[in-house]
Amino acid sequence: MNNNDLKNLREDLMGELQAINQYQKHIDETDNEKIKKVLSHIRDDEKEHFAELTKLIQELDATQKEKFQKEGL
Repeated sequence: MNNNDLKNLREDLMGELQAINQYQKHIDETDNEKIKKVLSHIRDDEKEHFAELTKLIQELDATQKEKFQKEGL
């Protein structure tokens, strides 16, 4: 594993969280149901990406894995 791999994955994880929050903000700010539906779908895709990255980080970082296990995650 490249020394920057975990750093890059964590940056990617932060990007996913920012995207989730941004989509949610836009969902909350519109009354248009079609927009809400599309943005909700995209937001949920971002949540899946977040989960995938979290799993990968857990697999690559023994300390992170230990912390997840301690919390029952």
